[in-house]
Amino acid sequence: MADMVKRFCNTFLIEGIFILIIGMLLLLLPQVSTLALSLMISVALILAGIYKLVSSIIRRDEIEKSWLSAIIALLMIGTGAYLTIRPLFNLFLLTMGVGIYFVLEGINSMIIAFESKGVLKHWWVGLIAGLAQFALAFIILFGMPGTALFTIGVLIGINMLLSGVALISVYTGAGCPRMVST
Repeated sequence: MADMVKRFCNTFLIEGIFILIIGMLLLLLPQVSTLALSLMISVALILAGIYKLVSSIIRRDEIEKSWLSAIIALLMIGTGAYLTIRPLFNLFLLTMGVGIYFVLEGINSMIIAFESKGVLKHWWVGLIAGLAQFALAFIILFGMPGTALFTIGVLIGINMLLSGVALISVYTGAGCPRMVST
């Protein structure tokens, strides 16, 4: 593993810097990145629906009740088209999903913390994580519809920022030779 890391040292550095810069841009323009993601999901729904429709037509003799598959495909296409036309509704749905995710993760973290109370010395860290997840859910869900405009972009930006830092730390912590300009 160490040999592989050293062999790709410069790749880790370059990729880390690139992802770090993208993360910063996403944080500077969270509305743009949130809207772009919602449009990507809409287009993906349309494309998946088209594929499913074509597949159900081509395989109609092989699939029992292929008409049901075709109806589902048409619903996917229609939903994707609607969400493309109404991007703010799409953002609202995505943000609601993220808020609900944080509620469920908070519950899970707190259950695990309490279950490990007699086993782990620092069980309370899971409790704090659960409370932080509830706080994020509260901010996201009760800030709606305003939070829908930036939540996804901020979360993706933070994720990319941290990923970039992690890759750069691999470069700096692996004893990589410093890049020399020629």
